[in-house]
Amino acid sequence: MKHLALLFAALLATAVTAATALGGHGNSGPPQCGAFGDKLVVNVTYSLTNDFDSGVHGNAWANDTIGRHVQVWQSGSTTFCAVINDNGSFVTFAGDSPGGTGTVSAGIKGQINGGYVTTMFTGTLDPSPTYKTHGNLGTFDLQCTDAYTCPGAHPSFLSYFTGSPAWDYVNWGWTYHTAKNGNWTNASTGNVGDITG
Repeated sequence: MKHLALLFAALLATAVTAATALGGHGNSGPPQCGAFGDKLVVNVTYSLTNDFDSGVHGNAWANDTIGRHVQVWQSGSTTFCAVINDNGSFVTFAGDSPGGTGTVSAGIKGQINGGYVTTMFTGTLDPSPTYKTHGNLGTFDLQCTDAYTCPGAHPSFLSYFTGSPAWDYVNWGWTYHTAKNGNWTNASTGNVGDITG
């Protein structure tokens, strides 16, 4: 839930959710994004640190470190879509569990997998974007706090457009896996499981 809140100031994955969220096509995108003839105009990776995660009760339950792969596909002159793949790790804070069924102790470590796919949207590519369009962009510290202020600057697929293109999700989801404390999936299809103990 937090990832949506952070990235879009309003609203956060094992292989099943990742495959579902990404249409089962990995980095090539679902049929409507990256179809034959579409042009890959952005293909970057970067890392995010100190990315606080919120559970169903709104509390910060974990600190994430994410490796993100962003691809933007162009279809025609002004039509685009984006595919975002996330893989990384988390360490829990003590408090309410992410799924809200109990509590979780501090220091539990786990892995994150997931991402999201956008709808097709109309936009104009920035002729001089802040970030390069291909390759690795490095590491960005989000500097999050318990109050969900995250002043650290970081890129998103929208960084490559002028104005604010209107878009929505085709689907999204992240799964959080631990060795002994359970798994939690937070997805557009619903939440499943929890991490407790």
